Amino acid sequence: MNRSAIITGAIICLLISSPALAGEPGSSGFVFLRLGNGARAAGMGEAFTAVADDATGIYFNPAGLADIRGVSLNASHSEWLVDTRFEQASLAFEFMSGTVGFNFTGLYYGELERRRNYPTVLPDGTFTPYSLAASAGYGMDLLPDLSVGMSAKLIYEKIDFESATGFAIDIGAKHRSRIRGLSFAASILNVGPKAKFVEEEFYPPLQIRLGAAYQTSEEWLYGDLILSGDFLIQNDTDEKFLFGMEYTFRDILSVRGGYKGGYDSQGPTMGIGLLYNSIRFDYAYMPMDYDLGNAHRFSINVFPSSL
Repeated sequence: MNRSAIITGAIICLLISSPALAGEPGSSGFVFLRLGNGARAAGMGEAFTAVADDATGIYFNPAGLADIRGVSLNASHSEWLVDTRFEQASLAFEFMSGTVGFNFTGLYYGELERRRNYPTVLPDGTFTPYSLAASAGYGMDLLPDLSVGMSAKLIYEKIDFESATGFAIDIGAKHRSRIRGLSFAASILNVGPKAKFVEEEFYPPLQIRLGAAYQTSEEWLYGDLILSGDFLIQNDTDEKFLFGMEYTFRDILSVRGGYKGGYDSQGPTMGIGLLYNSIRFDYAYMPMDYDLGNAHRFSINVFPSSL
């Protein structure tokens, strides 16, 4: 067994044994941090831990930043449930012996009515709650077949007159196996101290992601194929299983599909991507059960040669 496999295994053991996993159902705050990043990953069921090869990878696994050459820029817009809007921007570029990444996330809930603790006919005004997060990270190749990365984020949430502020870090590793095209990865996300909203204290929504991905480019495929899978452990809910697929025809058109297992209201996902002159346009469709509606995510990606 080579050194990178030993190091990756040690990191996975540390992640799984983390004491931060203890928690009661629904006990986490800042849960908007679990909504993913980018339409490409969304179309693949968010099974992206071992893929993570563009600017959105800072969300899933900061070690994936090391795979970026030059500059990668992503901007995403999501039409979420009811009137909720989800906006994201990610930037990554090579710096010294690795890659620096930045991400901004904003979740806006729309205008809500303010009411007092007793019944009223008319509302006592309106307010617009929102949630924000800004992160910066760095990924590099520790060994020829092993990448590591880390990022830190500031979190802010405001509901009417009350607000909460928090801090968290993400750590990840990505191992490229001796089987060509096969990668394994692990990341632990949102590890941080308790935050406080009014009188209620809570931890950030910790996640442990264990992933694998296989990428192949054969002449008979006329393009590239990626198959991926993630096992997701969270501190306040059941484990999740994520599966994804992406087929790209001659670096022009991508077709994606995925499945999110273990969720109450989510299941299959699908998406497409169109590449034109180093700019890729992505779309993902994420249907919801129980009449919650359907989520749509749009992204634009700009790659090195066009910057």
